[in-house]
Amino acid sequence: MTDLDFLRSLALFQGLSEEELARVAAIARERHYRKGTILFSEGDPGEAIYFVKKGRVRVFRTAANGQEQVLRVWGPGHEVGLVVLADKAPYPASAQVTEDSVLLVFRVDDLLQILPESRTLAANAFCLVGQRLRLARDLAHDLAVHNTHGRLANLLLRMAEEQGSNVITLGMTHQEIAGMIGTSRETVTRVLGDFRRTGCIAVRGEQVVIQDERKLREWMGEN
Repeated sequence: MTDLDFLRSLALFQGLSEEELARVAAIARERHYRKGTILFSEGDPGEAIYFVKKGRVRVFRTAANGQEQVLRVWGPGHEVGLVVLADKAPYPASAQVTEDSVLLVFRVDDLLQILPESRTLAANAFCLVGQRLRLARDLAHDLAVHNTHGRLANLLLRMAEEQGSNVITLGMTHQEIAGMIGTSRETVTRVLGDFRRTGCIAVRGEQVVIQDERKLREWMGEN
């Protein structure tokens, strides 16, 4: 896949003309990061946006007591840090590379120069920032109102909606999922087992197949 093909595959740049894509490609910088690298920390100035070309990036917040809440683990084709494009505010969370990765990096100032000249790019950015803000809101809501089974069921259903299929590629370890829903790795494994035994899901390696959405929603208290 060429750089232009990769850019076309990204939600932020879909629908752009060849001329617009060429301008975007000119300000992109490909960077290689080793596992464990911190891309940015919560509160750092929002200076860059990252797109995962290869590998994975974990986005998380750290509470005052040092406990981490994983917000999401993003794989190829996803952006990290996009919300700072709205107002250049500090990063609201931290991001760490969880395996050796290749990322495309854009300076926020460079993208902001192009944004007013492309209605398509501006519309895409507006839509994606809204999605990321809703994701953060939904995660907070899940932690407040659902038990562990309900939180994991909701996460699987949300991922199925995002991927447009009832066959979900998790792209996360059980430990990372545990960090997202506020529980332990052992509990995630046990709850997935409960979902399998009740016919809600099937597990095929790193993929989860939602076999009965109605039953899965029942774990969330929905009828």
